[in-house]
Amino acid sequence: MAKSSSDRDILEPEVLEERLTALGESEMELFRMMLEQPAGVILTADTDIMLAELLASDDLMILMPDNKVIIPPDVREAYRKIWSDELTLKWRKRNWMYKCLETGKYLYGVMTWDVLKDLFALRYPHADIAEIRDLFRTTPVYYQWFTERDGKLVLNGYEKDNYYIYLEQRIQGDVPFYIPSKEEVEELYEKGSLLSRESHAELQKFIEDTYGCDADTAGLKVHELYEAVNNRVRLNDAAEAFASGGSGEKKDYAFPSDEAHVRFIELYMEMSRECRVRDNRGHDSFEMVSLMADKSKSADASENVTKGPVRRVKIGRNDPCPCGSGKKYKNCCGRN
Repeated sequence: MAKSSSDRDILEPEVLEERLTALGESEMELFRMMLEQPAGVILTADTDIMLAELLASDDLMILMPDNKVIIPPDVREAYRKIWSDELTLKWRKRNWMYKCLETGKYLYGVMTWDVLKDLFALRYPHADIAEIRDLFRTTPVYYQWFTERDGKLVLNGYEKDNYYIYLEQRIQGDVPFYIPSKEEVEELYEKGSLLSRESHAELQKFIEDTYGCDADTAGLKVHELYEAVNNRVRLNDAAEAFASGGSGEKKDYAFPSDEAHVRFIELYMEMSRECRVRDNRGHDSFEMVSLMADKSKSADASENVTKGPVRRVKIGRNDPCPCGSGKKYKNCCGRN
């Protein structure tokens, strides 16, 4: 339950700075909106109430029983004193780190610090590894998808039974990490899948047309199917889970006809081939085929260099023997 104005602690400037720079984009948007409302406002949207509760738990807001929300005067005054361009940059870097970790959640079961640095460098190319480690280690728990293990970053759940070791050694081998574009990072953070890819977009359109839902709702269903591919859910099980809908959903996603069921299977298979899969270090199946082909060509070329054609030199009978004895070949090794 949120604290009232009488039992909340007055925030010290350094504590307020740390809490403000740790806010996500939606939280900061609500906080700044509330700064413009000194008398407070009554929130009605569930998402805004949830965000307000989160901010109230950090003493940045006070949430009343009637869902009226205010920013305490001391927080309002302290914000005006401490907020600066430097803190704005720190906040932006933290939020970019959140997006990098969200991207890592979808693309990698385990990643190195260098890969996280490569992701972060998409927006901040001059950041050093010390800053990146600090940003990672000060990430709030609700954005923290990875745990440090053996000098690497392991996706939560992949550390059980040392699955991440099996993943690296038995499945991935020396497959390079796929590093996405800035646009893909933003899309994975916002949508939880890559709807810009043709097969994902076609699946979303099928869901919209078949069930009469809006793009956001259909996008959430594609996200669930994207996760099903990443979690190696069998095709029939994924189709059954889709048709049954979520536990809290009122919408009926049962297939209206056999034709719709068949079309869903076709689109799901196409989407799964274009999915960026954790087991493949973020590559889709087409890219994996290309990588394996390049690896095979490289191995063949290396073998040819190592074992290249043997050049045979003809030795005359009266030539010096190549063994170095000083005798003529016919009187030495040539006898045999």
